[in-house]
Amino acid sequence: MLHKILYIHHAGELGGAPKSLSILLSGLDNKKYKPYVFMLINGPAKDLFIKANAEVIVSKKRLFAFHGTTVSGMSFRLFVKNILYIIPNIIAAYKVIKKIKPDIVHLNTSCLFVYAFVANFFFKNIKVVSHIREPLLNNFFGKILSFYNNKYVDFFIPINDYESKPFKKERLEIIKNSIDKNVYAFNSLIREKEREVIGLNKHDFIIGFFARFNFENGIEDLLSISLKLEEVDKKIKIIIYGFEPEVLSEEIKSLAKRMPNNVIVKGMVKDVQAKMQMIDLLISPFKTPHFSRSVIEAQSMSIPVLVSDVESQNTLLINDKTGYIYKPGSVDKAIDKIITLKNNKELLTLMKNNARDFAVNNFCHINNNKKVYTIYNNLLK
Repeated sequence: MLHKILYIHHAGELGGAPKSLSILLSGLDNKKYKPYVFMLINGPAKDLFIKANAEVIVSKKRLFAFHGTTVSGMSFRLFVKNILYIIPNIIAAYKVIKKIKPDIVHLNTSCLFVYAFVANFFFKNIKVVSHIREPLLNNFFGKILSFYNNKYVDFFIPINDYESKPFKKERLEIIKNSIDKNVYAFNSLIREKEREVIGLNKHDFIIGFFARFNFENGIEDLLSISLKLEEVDKKIKIIIYGFEPEVLSEEIKSLAKRMPNNVIVKGMVKDVQAKMQMIDLLISPFKTPHFSRSVIEAQSMSIPVLVSDVESQNTLLINDKTGYIYKPGSVDKAIDKIITLKNNKELLTLMKNNARDFAVNNFCHINNNKKVYTIYNNLLK
């Protein structure tokens, strides 16, 4: 008998969470499990799930998860949405769970606790798993997420130690985000082709930023670093993937316009593994705790990383071996590390090799998927 697993996903756009879920779905034993994905919002992430052999159901009406993590932060607008969408999510949860009749409900973020509540309150014998992908806010909304997840979720899968702290230790296993080492591997032919398409010179030293273009992700540091690098070395360029002006504030768009000529600004892309081939160093200057997928993806592709010293992401590398850690705002130190790698080819090569070994040994999708499937098996006993 096939066991049905209903995955609840909170958004439609591309990003780390849908990518991680698609990797998990792609390894499921289709002789044992039947996966369904319910999406609160339609978008390009849907194609990832379909490609991973899941049956996808998209909410007829646009829904929003309950915000209370450091990734989204908190604003009056989000506060209002948290209140307005509780009842619509309860109704949607009831309908989709009744329709699918799953054995397991797997939440792709702690912000979906309403679906755990519905599975427990209105139905019997449904186990609930919650992936903990973001640190919780240290306020009322973070406490709501902590309380209701701990009350209604059977088992937690935090992606790192820091994210695990608010949840019951006897009901969790830390499983890092995963990468397919065959997909995220260095390819010199793709590197040359992508550089040619975008107009980069063969000997340019390219720094890549692969994240949403917002203040939480450190774009102020990025601007300061770019301005100083333009003065120091014209052959160092920065390429940004994550600029989506239609959803950004005027303040953020204004900052983007101040980027100097050594910066190329692009939107979000589906083929991250191809675009990342171009770069020599990945930068992740986040200001708030976060598990940055791009940090592990880059290392898997033999690319050293330069990351800010914030919780969670500062554990995703070996400092001075696969990359460097700098304090947010310490622009001069960041620039010093960039110049060092650019001018020391022997050190750059060593770090590239170290990065690949570290990523393969710590973030292999085959090993991590097996751990999740073992959790499923134990819950279904």
